[in-house]
Amino acid sequence: MSNSLYPIFLKLENLSLLIIGGGKVALEKLESVLGNSPDTFIKLVAKEIIPEVRALQHEFSNLTLHERAYDEHDFNDADLAIIAVNDIKLAGEIRGKAQQKNVLVNIADKPDLCDFYLGSIVKKGSLKIAISTNGKSPTIAKRLRETFTETIPDEMDHVLDNMQHIRNKLTGDFNYKVKELNKITTEYLSDGKVSSKPDMEMEKLINITKTAQRKANIYLAIIGVLLLFGLFGLVVYQFNLSDDIQYFLNKDGHIFYWMLFAGFMAEIVAGSMGMGYGVICTTILLLLNVPPPVVSASIHSAESFTTAAGSFSHYKLGNVNKKMVWVLFPLAIVGSVIGALTLSHYGEHYAHIVKPIIACYTLYLGINILRNAFKDKKSGQAKTKRRTNLRILGLAGGFIDSFAGGGWGPLVTGTLIKEGRIPRYVVGSSTVAKFLLTVTSAITFIFTIGIHHWNIVLGLLLGGIFTAPFSAMLTAKLPTKKMFVVVGIVVILMSLVTITKSFLS
Repeated sequence: MSNSLYPIFLKLENLSLLIIGGGKVALEKLESVLGNSPDTFIKLVAKEIIPEVRALQHEFSNLTLHERAYDEHDFNDADLAIIAVNDIKLAGEIRGKAQQKNVLVNIADKPDLCDFYLGSIVKKGSLKIAISTNGKSPTIAKRLRETFTETIPDEMDHVLDNMQHIRNKLTGDFNYKVKELNKITTEYLSDGKVSSKPDMEMEKLINITKTAQRKANIYLAIIGVLLLFGLFGLVVYQFNLSDDIQYFLNKDGHIFYWMLFAGFMAEIVAGSMGMGYGVICTTILLLLNVPPPVVSASIHSAESFTTAAGSFSHYKLGNVNKKMVWVLFPLAIVGSVIGALTLSHYGEHYAHIVKPIIACYTLYLGINILRNAFKDKKSGQAKTKRRTNLRILGLAGGFIDSFAGGGWGPLVTGTLIKEGRIPRYVVGSSTVAKFLLTVTSAITFIFTIGIHHWNIVLGLLLGGIFTAPFSAMLTAKLPTKKMFVVVGIVVILMSLVTITKSFLS
């Protein structure tokens, strides 16, 4: 027999529901209805009502209980009825009375006698999916609900809001809107794998616009850098600052120039892989014997500016899932403060212990980067069934990032993407949370160890700023796999050198 049911979503809160029965079956039906339509007016009639059902009355004022035998007059004000009694003969009689009053009936565990079914329902914010097995196996329907709930990403509600925004902005007739929305959703759900026939003229215009925008950004960046140098030269000349600047650039063994190189390398890596800025900077600074507290403080001071720009861009592009940010960042900030305080108090006196610990961590990250280079892409797309607790992940990520000078990207962003969450929302939300904890770390370090590392901060900042406009252009021409291999090997070697020097000193 084929499934002839037609799925319809009712605005149940505008209807009146009668439930006959007060046992565990009635409780199950009540929980299902109230869980999906909590404001539905429900009248429950039964000779005996169990305490669990009575407890629901305290939570839902729209639920009224009548401990008595049912009467056919109970159907007068009902639009739908659920019969949850153990006596099948009685259930049949009640169904006959209901049909005389034109009331549709659901009889628990008797699909042949039902006018409508209560299906298992998948909920993800505004999304609801009803599952029916035509009454043959409610257990399978429940298992399917669990599978769908686990598989559909938590960001789906955010996607639906974006789609509604797009739909409201579309102009034209109904057919045009359907065509455009179909094209957008096909590309999203298939992740670009389903072949389609896009409007070639429109695609050509988009490509031309992107190319022009990319070139304009490069030219504007060059003009901005030239203007910055011109203004800087004018200030130096007017106030005769050349000797002070020379001293600033040459102190601490010309470390400023090394920081320009570190900022340049870190920005190239971060531009190609979406993570790794802190890892590269930390390994280079440790190799130059910079104290661990100064390492982390310098990196977070410089990153405060770069992550601010990235966060703003992601927010404007609609890549930020606000719910994810609100879950991640509170404990991430707590973790960053704990990490900064721990490093500030123990990093200087116990540098011989802290440095090899941090170097071991960067060694681990370097090995992970190298593994990613040779990882099978198909296996990387598999979704894990178990979701990581975001609050614990934020706490751990904040502490490690602040204590080790980096690691938020590989730990937090990498974990969330591996779980099958939508990458654009993961990267956008993670970047905003990263900005908040970076500022917190920088402020904590300022109050604990002070500001005496501006040559390092400025070197990292300028190296990153001058590279940023060209990083996209450079990384687009560089083979990604080879980039992963080179960066992974460099991080591993520098970490091993730092570990070796720590044990030999």
